[in-house]
Amino acid sequence: MSKRKPVTASPRRTASVPTEAVIRTHWSSPSGAPVLRRGLCSLAQPVLMQAQHTPRFLFHDATVLLVVAGRLDLDDAVSPLSVDAQASLLLVEPGACADLLKTPGGQEKRFRSIFLTISTTLLEAFHRDHSPPPPNNGNRESYRQAWLDDDLESTFRCVIESVEAKRVSDERLKYRLMDFLLALTERGHAFMDAKQSGTAGRLRRLLGEAPDQRWTAHEAGRALAMSEATLRRRLAGESVRFEDLLVDIRMHHAMMLLQTTSWSIPSIAQACGYQSRARFADRFRARFGYLPSAVR
Repeated sequence: MSKRKPVTASPRRTASVPTEAVIRTHWSSPSGAPVLRRGLCSLAQPVLMQAQHTPRFLFHDATVLLVVAGRLDLDDAVSPLSVDAQASLLLVEPGACADLLKTPGGQEKRFRSIFLTISTTLLEAFHRDHSPPPPNNGNRESYRQAWLDDDLESTFRCVIESVEAKRVSDERLKYRLMDFLLALTERGHAFMDAKQSGTAGRLRRLLGEAPDQRWTAHEAGRALAMSEATLRRRLAGESVRFEDLLVDIRMHHAMMLLQTTSWSIPSIAQACGYQSRARFADRFRARFGYLPSAVR
C-alpha cells in the first residue's frame, strides 16, 4: 500500500473551531452501499480503520462532506486543507480533483464521514431560480468550509434523514435539498453553476448512474441519441476517450464501495462491471497505486 502523502504546494490551512462551536458526537447516516436518488443526490458514509491515501480523486458532482471522526487532508496542489471532525461542512465544487488522506482518530479510532453529492440536474434547477453573486475576488476555490450553526445543522440533518427514507418522495426531497442549497447561499457558500453541456459531462452522468452495466461506446452513444462514431468524435474534441472515462468512473465507484460496505472484492468487481477479479484488481491498482484489498 502506498504511504505517499499529498504533495504540499503551499502552506496547509487547518480548520480552527470557533469558540461558540459545539462538537457534535451524535451524527450518523445510512450504513452500507451508497444511496442514489436519481436526478437529485447520492449519500454514503465512508468508514476506514487505517489511514488511506487516494491520489487524484475526482469529485464529479458538487459535494457536501462532514467529517464525523478522524481527519481529512485535501491537496489540489494549490490550496491544501486539513479538516478535523465536525467543525464544519466541507463544500467541494463539481469537477474538483485533489489528493485525499483520510486518517482515523478521536474516540472512534477510525475515519468516518458523511458524503452527500448534489446532482447536476438539481443544481441547474436551483441556479435557474437563484443567481448567486460571483466570489469577491473573481476566483473560485475547489473547496471551502461552511461552519455548522444550529440552523444549517438542522437543515443538513433533515436532508440526510430524508435521502434514505422511502416515505419521503423525490418531490419532497427535492424541496429539502433546495432549502439546504439556499441556506448555503445565504451564508455566501453557493456552488458554481455545474451545467455540463459537453458530451463528456453527459456521458459521465450516464455511466455514473449504472457503472455495473456492460457499457460499450455503441450502447452509450445510443443512450445519448447519437452514433458511436459521433460520440467518439465529440469526445475527442474534448480530449476524452470513452474507455478512459468508463474506467475512471468505475474505479471511483469501487473506492466508495470499499469504504462503505463489507462486500467481498468479487462482489465489488461485479458492481463495477467486471466479471474478472484479477482484471478489476489490475485496473484499480493502475488508477490508485495499490490493490483493492489494501483499502480495508
